[in-house]
Amino acid sequence: WAHYTTKKGAAKMHTLLDYDSLLPEFVNITDGKCGDNRGALDIPVSPHSVVVADRGYCDFSLLDYWDSRNVFFVVRHRDNLLYSQIEERLLPETRAQNVLID
Repeated sequence: WAHYTTKKGAAKMHTLLDYDSLLPEFVNITDGKCGDNRGALDIPVSPHSVVVADRGYCDFSLLDYWDSRNVFFVVRHRDNLLYSQIEERLLPETRAQNVLID
């Protein structure tokens, strides 16, 4: 069931952790070929939750889905992401030591 290649199998666990207990609250197990973004759609994320995810979840339709449900997220972008900088804000001296740019 965990198809990946003709010689190997693979499985992915898309996991929702409970913040207070740090225990899995929901797990969606898919085969290795399932895209991370597709596996994430089945996870019941509550409004005002914070999702921290890797590049595989950088899908703008998924991010829009979470945003429309008041879910906050931090996702690493892909290296080939095209974007335009709209504004750059100066940082107060007290905050600038650990933040590179805002």
